[in-house]
Amino acid sequence: MDARQFRKEALILKCIRHPGIPVVYDLEEDADFCYLIEEFLEGDSLYALVSDMGHFSKAMTVRYGIQICRLVNILHSAKPTPILYLDLQPRNLLVCGDIIKLVDFDHAIHLDEAEYLTKSYGTVGCAAPEQYTGEDLNERTDIYAIGAVLYYMLTGTYPGKSPVYPRALIDRKLAKVIHTCLNEDPKERYESADRLGKELECIQEQMEKNKEGVLGKDPGSSLTVAVAGAFPGAGATHIAIGFAVYLWQQGFSVLYEEKNRSNAVRQMADCMDSIMGRYGIYRIHGLPMLPFYGDAVKLEPHPYPVVVQDCGTSLKAFSRGTADGHLLVCGSKPWQWQRARDAVQFLGNPPGMAVIYNQFCGRLTVRLPGPARETECFLMPDSPNPFVHTKAAKRVYDEVLSSLTGRRTGGILRIFSGRTEGFFAGKD
Repeated sequence: MDARQFRKEALILKCIRHPGIPVVYDLEEDADFCYLIEEFLEGDSLYALVSDMGHFSKAMTVRYGIQICRLVNILHSAKPTPILYLDLQPRNLLVCGDIIKLVDFDHAIHLDEAEYLTKSYGTVGCAAPEQYTGEDLNERTDIYAIGAVLYYMLTGTYPGKSPVYPRALIDRKLAKVIHTCLNEDPKERYESADRLGKELECIQEQMEKNKEGVLGKDPGSSLTVAVAGAFPGAGATHIAIGFAVYLWQQGFSVLYEEKNRSNAVRQMADCMDSIMGRYGIYRIHGLPMLPFYGDAVKLEPHPYPVVVQDCGTSLKAFSRGTADGHLLVCGSKPWQWQRARDAVQFLGNPPGMAVIYNQFCGRLTVRLPGPARETECFLMPDSPNPFVHTKAAKRVYDEVLSSLTGRRTGGILRIFSGRTEGFFAGKD
């Protein structure tokens, strides 16, 4: 980038004030270089997150898509002249906390400069067709890129000239929104980022209604699910992280809370070079994770209404806490059944008790003893990475969430089901 373009980017950034756009503090030059001093942002790019996870859920895509539309609308509403970004792509969008930040403005121009550009190449896969043909550029050029980013978040790939909308990932309403954005004729796209954002908000409102069964209509409602293993190595941490990731992908504001001394969160944070944020929380692959600090440390209360607590193998902490639901993780092998029975008998019937038999292989039926007769059970197939779910693992988490959603009354989660009569329920 030459010095002129560098100064231009600095001037564009200095005239915008928004939490999703980095603050420029100063621009300095010497005989050889220009220096742009701006806000340091800690987060993962959408590209990195999708690379880790394969693709986002519909809820995550819509949530981030709305934020992207608002950022682009801020640029398009700039006075006295709208700003065109012209390089909207996953690497230029950072997730900081749960907030989208837009970075790298080296392609951005003011709208009144667009007529003087013969060509404006963006990122292959995201740039609108008119950026390669020399046709007029306007706000709808950025709308195309928003559609490409939405498609990328949902599928893990760029749309190409003939995008395919797999039903398993994209429903009809969202596919229609993306298809409108990606129309080759700019006049057929949404007229503004604000209009596109409102379409996504309508989709989000419908999803929020579907979530009311878990938290209720009261915005102050909360949900805490405790997870523990019947013995060391049963996979409590794996299941707790997996369930928290699943809820996060479904659009819940969820926190994974470490309630054991394994130090797993800090070890993951060190491997990922993650920096501790507010409330003592780390972000690992986008998931908010709170390590165990000990009873002597007093932290500022966090704002997350949904919490998944990893109690490790401490059955006392698991059963004597204040959680709404309790997931006991057991082994599925015959030589592990007695430990499962012992754990169930020790626990009795804490609120919302359910048993997850981990790394289940093949079909297996076994009657559980005593108080477990009314406890709902789930068979979890082998799923090596808790941050990336197999289809079979996701189905199990779907069933667990359905239990939480459909049987919560009077503020207490009930995961009891007479239909299983002490047998496993689920599919391998």
